[in-house]
Amino acid sequence: MPDERQREHMEQLFLSAYDDFADAIFRHCALRIGDREVGRDLMQDTFVKAWQYAAKGEKVENMRAFLYRVANNLIIDHVRRAKRRRVESIEALQETGWDLRDDSAEAHTDRRFSANQVMDALQHIDEPYRQAVVLRFVDGYQPREIADLLGVSANVASVRVNRGIQKLKTLLHADE
Repeated sequence: MPDERQREHMEQLFLSAYDDFADAIFRHCALRIGDREVGRDLMQDTFVKAWQYAAKGEKVENMRAFLYRVANNLIIDHVRRAKRRRVESIEALQETGWDLRDDSAEAHTDRRFSANQVMDALQHIDEPYRQAVVLRFVDGYQPREIADLLGVSANVASVRVNRGIQKLKTLLHADE
């Protein structure tokens, strides 16, 4: 168990990590699950589990990667437990005040498909590819960062992103 001074330092680091990463973890969870409220619950559970781990005196080298790994494990657990997954439309999410991050890369993309179409298609992509696509294009991480977050090589991360995009294109063009 850490002494009082270490605990205070750990609390400050943890509060700083919450301020820095809570919104991104929430957005990641909500988009992966397709439900804003479950995303919020998973984000909160992520920080609770991270705090419990740190409170035991365990050292965390890369807090961001650790938080995403905890969040991803919670997402996997949630999906395994859920019999049915409810997919909310982008409009429903926006009506409640949630919006996708406006990314400068988005301005350069072809907008032939509505956000609803993309969100619906994204829910039909197999999990490792969906996760990589969300990390890349919603959370804005580079393949090397995705690799660090997922504990895989940069090549595996790039392959997952590319296969996810190919599957997404296939699903979107199948509706045309």
